[in-house]
Amino acid sequence: MHTGVEVACGGKIPGGDLETVRAGVRLGAEEESYDEERGRYRCVLVSDQDKVVVAVDAYLGGADRDQELSFIGDSHARYAVLPGGLPGFEAENSIVYLMPECPRRAKEPFGEHHRLVVRTWTYFAESREEKAAMLRLAVRMTNEMTEKLDCGGEPLPAPKDGAVPDTGRYVPRAQAKGTACNALATTRVPAEGRDGTVRIAIADGGVVGRCTLYAPKEADDGYRSKRAKAGRPLVELTSWRGDWAGNMRERGSGPDPLPIGEGAAAWKPALTEHRAWAVAECGGENAGFAAHWADDYPYREAGEKYEPPTQAQRQEQRVLLSECITAFAKDQVRRGDCTGLQLPDTR
Repeated sequence: MHTGVEVACGGKIPGGDLETVRAGVRLGAEEESYDEERGRYRCVLVSDQDKVVVAVDAYLGGADRDQELSFIGDSHARYAVLPGGLPGFEAENSIVYLMPECPRRAKEPFGEHHRLVVRTWTYFAESREEKAAMLRLAVRMTNEMTEKLDCGGEPLPAPKDGAVPDTGRYVPRAQAKGTACNALATTRVPAEGRDGTVRIAIADGGVVGRCTLYAPKEADDGYRSKRAKAGRPLVELTSWRGDWAGNMRERGSGPDPLPIGEGAAAWKPALTEHRAWAVAECGGENAGFAAHWADDYPYREAGEKYEPPTQAQRQEQRVLLSECITAFAKDQVRRGDCTGLQLPDTR
């Protein structure tokens, strides 16, 4: 039974931040393991009620890393951007993923620009203060892992005081002009979204980014309307940087989910009536840009019979997605100083 914090994860977790995220909870057992050959580290600290206080997992490569990354695409994709250019994002349930480059280990079978994946999570981080402490803790542990796994390279910068993951800002569609989500303001969109709202959750140089177009919020939308910042989602644009898991797919990109993992097939442009995919190279790494309809779009009223789209409607869907991905990818390539942009063939 641990009542202090000095032994947590080999003494590497900052005591002050751990005190913040545990919120007065009495500490219980700790489990720590390290497999140097697999490049796998794990540390879990639980409360005396056997609930996770902090869990840190590091994956250098192999099946463990692929399995962890595959969950990212399958989960409900509402990522939060990390501040200060940190190479990562916050996923559901306040899980922070940091993906620093690992130049000293960047060789076969990992590839020239291989990234370490460090997953940090705590059950108790809810308030802004706790989330700020959690982010500092995640950066500290990621830097410890890059050293432990002999990655080399510069350590990640500590977040500014009080900085937290950014879930995105919501602006009227017209105000998205000039932002990283400019494409949703300047290209044709479904009629329902012309006077809608855009959620901007994307940062220059980030490993994951997302722009979402919403229909106007409906006054009589019930309980959800009172809590939601926007109406129903219509179109999503996403950016992905680096080689991901071999079976990585992006949820919500239609019946033929976007492959964004390893291998040549994942980094070729593609276009259907459900999704569009453009690729480039940014800083020597693969970069992909996607446009697809949001989950369950187009919507049907209760009891309304489903009618499959006509050939003309399918072609119009392809054209709209093609226009969106062309504008989005060109803008992202310009912002990221990327080269080799390949756009999908509209024929």
